[in-house]
Amino acid sequence: MLYSFIFFADAQPGGEPGMFPWFLVMIPAVLLIMWFLMVSPQKKQEERLRNMLNSLEKNDKVMTVGGLIGTIHAIDKEQNEIVLKVDDANNTKIRFHLTAVNTVFPKEGSDKK
Repeated sequence: MLYSFIFFADAQPGGEPGMFPWFLVMIPAVLLIMWFLMVSPQKKQEERLRNMLNSLEKNDKVMTVGGLIGTIHAIDKEQNEIVLKVDDANNTKIRFHLTAVNTVFPKEGSDKK
C-alpha cells in the first residue's frame, strides 16, 4: 500500500506532470466524504437524544437501554437522575441515570402518528 502512495506521489521522470497535485486533492476529499458519512449522522443522533432527555417530564412512559419500561415518578436534571415507577401494585420504584432512558412512548390520547 505504501508503495502505491510513493508511486503516485513520485511520478516517473517524463511522466504526467499533474500526478502529485491530484494526490494532494484526494486526501482531503476522502476525509470530507468520511466526515459526511460518519461524523455528521452521529452529531444529529446526539442532538435528537439531547432534545429527548431535555423534554422528559413526570408521568412520561419510558423504556431504558436495558429494556425496563416504567413511568417517570421523579426527575432531577441537575443530578442527572430519574426515578421510574415500574409496578403500581407494589409501588416499586427504581433510580437510574438520566442517560439510561432510550425511548419515550407517546402520551395516551395524543394524536401523533
